[in-house]
Amino acid sequence: MFNEKVMPVSIEEVCDYIGLIFEEINEDESGIIKRNIIRLIRFSNTYLQGAIGKEYPKEDERAKQIALLIISDLYDHRDLDSKNISNTTRKILNDLEWQLKMEMRKDGKD
Repeated sequence: MFNEKVMPVSIEEVCDYIGLIFEEINEDESGIIKRNIIRLIRFSNTYLQGAIGKEYPKEDERAKQIALLIISDLYDHRDLDSKNISNTTRKILNDLEWQLKMEMRKDGKD
């Protein structure tokens, strides 16, 4: 289940930011684009929790902008072709790796 109230941005905000028409996303019978956007919103939330803290201010415009930048970059580079991957995506991947390592050490799963 996707609860927009606990996420930093809504599906509509993402559509506006990356230039998709929200109504067309909802009318798409396959639902592929909407599922991808929801996955990226969840991902951005998890990323921000790891980078800032579990209780980061979701309504803060800075957090929203970070989430939109992450979502946009990963949406544009979702194939992860190593020749075309953006520097932003590379940094996000490195940050995630460090977040996961630190969480594993904290939990004693090193």
